Amino acid sequence: AARLLATLVGAAVLARGEEDHAGPRVHMVTFATDMYYDRFTDSLRAKEAYAKRWGYTWEVFNENTLRCSDFRPHRWRGDFRYCKLEALRVVWKRIRDQRKKATGGVDYIFWHDVDTHIMRPETPLEAFIEAAGRAAVVFTDNALSLNNGVFFLAVSKQGGKFLKSWRSGCRTGEWPWADNGCMYEVLLSFLGGDRYSGRCRQYRESELSQHRPEPPTGAENMRCFNEEMQSLGMGCCGQDRGIEGFAFLTGPQDSFNHHPCHELEQSREFATESRESIRIHCFSDGMFMVHTKNVSYADESLLRVRRFVGAQGQTEL
Repeated sequence: AARLLATLVGAAVLARGEEDHAGPRVHMVTFATDMYYDRFTDSLRAKEAYAKRWGYTWEVFNENTLRCSDFRPHRWRGDFRYCKLEALRVVWKRIRDQRKKATGGVDYIFWHDVDTHIMRPETPLEAFIEAAGRAAVVFTDNALSLNNGVFFLAVSKQGGKFLKSWRSGCRTGEWPWADNGCMYEVLLSFLGGDRYSGRCRQYRESELSQHRPEPPTGAENMRCFNEEMQSLGMGCCGQDRGIEGFAFLTGPQDSFNHHPCHELEQSREFATESRESIRIHCFSDGMFMVHTKNVSYADESLLRVRRFVGAQGQTEL
């Protein structure tokens, strides 16, 4: 059933693209340290083959091809998470330069952390863009914690405004959960404006410490974000948030960024959450992508992509 639906969605996307003279152009982008490149080689091979099958550009930045320190100084290897924001800037600029030669359509960056794995390769990324109504910023929604490990960003005026605010909000100071923690504050300020009280800024430390990792207050910052979004009338989940230009997709068919259930149940950050609540917002087989450092999912991803592209007449992988 999922394969049939994906085929129908793909056909609809192509038909719409013909009407618009050009459908969305998708650019798959990630960053990997040497350690994680080796660990998730199979998953990266699967993504590269998936991108080739559906006609997307594909790029893996690493420590040699991306100067992360151009965005902010580094203190420890965990800071490589901020490389995401420098990679987005580089790709954004490149796309804008290339678009001077293109006509029609819109470009989307599909950012995916290296520890994410494609589990439903028969679904094209355009399916999520269409499900989101071609919003400029598209996340998978989650009442536990909004996670930016996978998202779509349109190379557009609204998408650029959000990226500029995100980079500005993360450039200095210390945040729990690095780029994800400061994104919470950026979203509250960006979407709430003067209505946002600034309450969650208490979890930011103004000075970067060279002698310790990030602040250990990620769970508190996460709960603060959820509470403030609710008070602003933009609480979880999905279309109920009602935010123009942003989409927060839910459900097994449209979700593309969830962690395995058992990992969330064992995490101290979600110790106060009920098992039922966690089960609503975790990965189940049939979803497009899973977010985990468990290598077995990388192996399974390669098997599924290999099976799919082989069935489509592409054997090299």
